[in-house]
Amino acid sequence: MGSMPPKDRLDEVDVLLVGSGPIGAVFARKLVEAGRNVVMIDVGEQETKRIGDHKKNGIAVQKDISLFTNVVKGELQLLSVPTSNADAGLEPSAWVPEPCQQKFVLNGQNPDQKPYENLPAAAATRVVGGMGSHWTCCTPRQDPTVERSTLFNDEEWDELYKEAEKLFWTNPKIFDDSIRQKLVKSILDKAFEERNRKTANMPLCGKRRDNNKDYTEWACTATILGDIAHDENFKLLPNTQCVRFELDDFSKVRLVLVENLVDNEKYRIKANKFVVCAGAVLTPGILYNSRGPKENSPRLSETLPALGRYMTEQPMSFCQIVLDRKYIDAIKKNEYELGAEEKKAVQAHEKKFPNDPLPFPYNDPDPQCYFPLTKDYPWHTQIHRDAFGYGQIPAGIDQRVIVDLRWFGYTKPNYDNRVSFSDEIKDGFGMPQPTFHFKIDQDDADRSRRMITDMVDVARCLGGFLPGAEPKYLPAGSALHICGTYRAGKDKYDELTKEESVVDRFGKVWGQDNLVLGGCGVIPTQNACNPTLTAGCFALAASEQIIKELKGVKAFKPRTL
Repeated sequence: MGSMPPKDRLDEVDVLLVGSGPIGAVFARKLVEAGRNVVMIDVGEQETKRIGDHKKNGIAVQKDISLFTNVVKGELQLLSVPTSNADAGLEPSAWVPEPCQQKFVLNGQNPDQKPYENLPAAAATRVVGGMGSHWTCCTPRQDPTVERSTLFNDEEWDELYKEAEKLFWTNPKIFDDSIRQKLVKSILDKAFEERNRKTANMPLCGKRRDNNKDYTEWACTATILGDIAHDENFKLLPNTQCVRFELDDFSKVRLVLVENLVDNEKYRIKANKFVVCAGAVLTPGILYNSRGPKENSPRLSETLPALGRYMTEQPMSFCQIVLDRKYIDAIKKNEYELGAEEKKAVQAHEKKFPNDPLPFPYNDPDPQCYFPLTKDYPWHTQIHRDAFGYGQIPAGIDQRVIVDLRWFGYTKPNYDNRVSFSDEIKDGFGMPQPTFHFKIDQDDADRSRRMITDMVDVARCLGGFLPGAEPKYLPAGSALHICGTYRAGKDKYDELTKEESVVDRFGKVWGQDNLVLGGCGVIPTQNACNPTLTAGCFALAASEQIIKELKGVKAFKPRTL
């Protein structure tokens, strides 16, 4: 981080948007289409040809999907890493801090973090496109009886979901041509028929490429932005960090201080509206860092007692199986009654590649199915081949026989489950270091136990466990689906509302006229499924509200005052 004092430069923009992930892209798309001028800033680098493209859209990765594992790992920066003087196997002469000294504090190392309260796998992706550069692209709707909030009525939710699904290209039929998908679904539907439990296609967001159906274009910031990425009313500033909002004497947001990390230049921006979509942890960190004009001025967070609290997390269980031999043989004998096209594809593959021991064509799409969440089975499931953050297949095993099983539970909103921020320790980008304070209660723990048992039952129907990928719980935070840290509340603002929420249902921060928050942090309820689509619904509602409030206000291009 640069140490130079802020310069006198002041820019003025119509709408400043902080964060370039899929939710930020939703805001940008809606606002630009409505005639607003949007400047989007992101702390990360613009690495792809299109703004915020999905790294899985590369042809080489789709030819060998196992390559994607290292892409994902390389883009995840852990948020809070406990440090101690514990012996790390160093030589006796190696330097270590003395007991009276402060511990390591570089790049997320956090001596304030209690390991038993941590979300050790919680991470941020600092790149243009955000988590959308490597996300699973699974976009289910929240279950209305278990997960979904009542901030919108059923009709409003349905309309918001429909519009979000259109923007995200949600399509459960992308993998209908997969022989392995039909095989897996057939096996499981038969196994669980007596329990009245049936598989469904995962609602993935993407589409087959028009000129080559072997490849998929996955939805991401680039696809959500679409043509507006080249619109004169849209501008992206990469490597530009939102440092803090500056408040007036009445604790109202006045300006934002940003830093061009490449040029080591800090300057201020004035806007008609500020929208922050920087993730469920970094967004409240920005608000915590915001204050009045003087260093001892009150913080913005002091007016928002619920900021960082009511944090929800998804306990995860995971395993990988190798398909049972009998199922492979059954495909060869067509015992699963493949359709004419699938049967033809298998026969053509066997004829063209007689030395391949498997009947699945090399271009057969991976299975992508799930058991939807229900009251009897209150967890989200994914039965597919997409666990790239932690599921690595040995190079000697053909990935066509591997199936990943990921089960996602939920934790109920709890005031004491929170992320706090340090006044003394800074993260790798000079912002207040986050510290997690998270404990799972007995009800959530019991549900997680039933969840992993269910996963094992399903896995055993398909085959044997891949050595090293036997059933296990993943470290807390692995889902990368933290929610609730700036949760939405009812429309009426009062002291009780402020204690229980940070924003209204349109994302507007309580007590502010020009500050709106977006992302999974606004979701106020327990959540087991992938939350991005629901966060997109909140963003759509917020965008419409911004458009209404700015009606009659001139949308001007960015300028330096």
